Amino acid sequence: MVLQGIVYFDESIQNQIAFEGKYDNRLIGTNATVVESGFKENSFYSFILGIQKKELSEPESLSNMALKLSGSFYTRLKDLDESGVPLSVGAWINEERLTTFLARDAFSSVPLYYLHIPGKFAYFSTNLSSIVTSDLVRKKYLDLDIFRILAHLDLRREHILSQSSGTFYSHIKSVPPGHIVELSPTSVKVQRYVSFDPFKWKSLKTNGEVNEALFRVFRQSVERCSLDNGGQPFASHLSGGLDSSSVSAMLRFINPHATIHTLHNKSKYPDSDETAYAQAVVEKICSIHHEVFQSEEDLRLIRLQTSLSAQPLASRLSPALLSTMLLYAKNLGSKVLLNGSGGDSVIGSGMEVFQHAFETKNWALLKELLAKRVPYFSSTIYEGWESFSYEKRHFLVEQFYYYNRLRRVSRSPLTLTRTYFELARNLNLSHGFVLKRGFASLLNRRNKPNVNGQMTLGKDELLELSDPTSKFSISRSLLGDLNPAQFAGLFDDVFNPTLSWAAENQFDLDNYYGISSRSPMKNKVLLELCMSIPDLIKYGDGRGREHFRAAMKDLLPQEVYNRASKATLSSQYGQDMTSRLWNQAKESVMDSQLLWDFIDRKKLLHEVGILNNPNVSYDHKTKTWVHITRVVTLSSWLDWLSGNK
Repeated sequence: MVLQGIVYFDESIQNQIAFEGKYDNRLIGTNATVVESGFKENSFYSFILGIQKKELSEPESLSNMALKLSGSFYTRLKDLDESGVPLSVGAWINEERLTTFLARDAFSSVPLYYLHIPGKFAYFSTNLSSIVTSDLVRKKYLDLDIFRILAHLDLRREHILSQSSGTFYSHIKSVPPGHIVELSPTSVKVQRYVSFDPFKWKSLKTNGEVNEALFRVFRQSVERCSLDNGGQPFASHLSGGLDSSSVSAMLRFINPHATIHTLHNKSKYPDSDETAYAQAVVEKICSIHHEVFQSEEDLRLIRLQTSLSAQPLASRLSPALLSTMLLYAKNLGSKVLLNGSGGDSVIGSGMEVFQHAFETKNWALLKELLAKRVPYFSSTIYEGWESFSYEKRHFLVEQFYYYNRLRRVSRSPLTLTRTYFELARNLNLSHGFVLKRGFASLLNRRNKPNVNGQMTLGKDELLELSDPTSKFSISRSLLGDLNPAQFAGLFDDVFNPTLSWAAENQFDLDNYYGISSRSPMKNKVLLELCMSIPDLIKYGDGRGREHFRAAMKDLLPQEVYNRASKATLSSQYGQDMTSRLWNQAKESVMDSQLLWDFIDRKKLLHEVGILNNPNVSYDHKTKTWVHITRVVTLSSWLDWLSGNK
């Protein structure tokens, strides 16, 4: 799927061509009749492409959506949003005013980039590479955005990516999810058109009503994500976690007689092996199961994806699994691959109740929540956990929480002291536990190799530069009139810029392989419903996500329904993946002519030392893995860019 076009503002060429667009290789010119779409109206990808011509009272449009032909484009989008119809992407051109309107839905996986040069032209496309490699652009308008590059290299500054709708090119921007961008001959305006209303679900009073509504909305989302499969076998990425298991189980419920292939990323290592959970789902839904090992051609696949996306990849670890699963599903004959991405944030866990109880000093509630958590507490922290009595486990869960709360509360000695005595006065805080734990932590830091401190690999002299760009937060804009105290953290999580950026990378890869990957969890109605459910209901009996478990209870095997643990890449799996990637890329990275303009060589070598140090535990290497992956993705992009100038 490609949607692209150019609107010229220059009067010398205005009369020759004001707009030329392409959708699915169908060309539309100013004097051409808009062709009919080959897409069904009932399609996962929904689009609008229209021209408001001078001589016509109504616009000519190419669309697979039902539209009212009255009112502004903004009004049409608001109507679609309020009626629950998602828009993947849209472009609307007013020929008389030479104004272009671009839009995308809040959860759209389809990106839409634009380059606006006042007085000259506006160029837009769903494919960034087509803009970057255009002769019109690459000779004059490919200045790099140094602040975006620095944010890519800095673990503290990733949030900066949410402060703008930029790309790694200074002049090229991205339409923010849920927004409309107006490009006139002289200016650019950005306006939110999507609104969220969790209060529409206030009529739900009982847990039963909540469960029924959640089941229905989730079913509708999986149904929509299953569209356009063309009668081919379905494919679903099944990790064995609650989200991917629920997607696969609901897919079977909707399609009781269809062929469903479940694809499981098989780990070579016991500490990250989820085979038993995935197998339980397979036996429950009777799918054709495939255990797939991730490709080890990490660098080659990064270079491939970089050439498709035309900027560094969002990945925090090697993205080879994406290509592996897409190719495997395509070879099985599937046109659609479903996954459980986004469930943690959209569905929610209810664990926020701890923070709320602590901040409101509701000590009775806090003790009750901790008591519920005891049976589901991770037993890997304490050796011999399974042999401990309930009383001992209860004590350790409480003290573990109190200690970590003290660690996070503040670096101010006064605040720390005040909090300590407040906990001691109102809760059964063990002075001995805190002292012993603190001393052990201090001793541990002194005896272990230095793995602290480096949050950025950027050159120090570049870090002193100030970013002149305006600060626009996509998540805060989408928040609209909702209470920031209640929902801002959720929106920062759901509309995390790195996740959106990764989805855009995924879309480019989908187009390349000819198969569509989709995430039913990323759904506006589903988010609104889950926003309306109180955290205490979500927290349930201490496992968390109780609302979703209850809604899916009849479709899930007991092993997954009762599962309270989550897989982690802080394991041998993550270590081997990153070591392999570095060994493949280190020669090209170290020999790069461009990379060292941005990266401090000593900082990088420090991270390589941590990576190769067997005495550093995996949970202390996760930042190092991100650093090294980000260096490789940046290097791959700079190499690609130098070959296309």
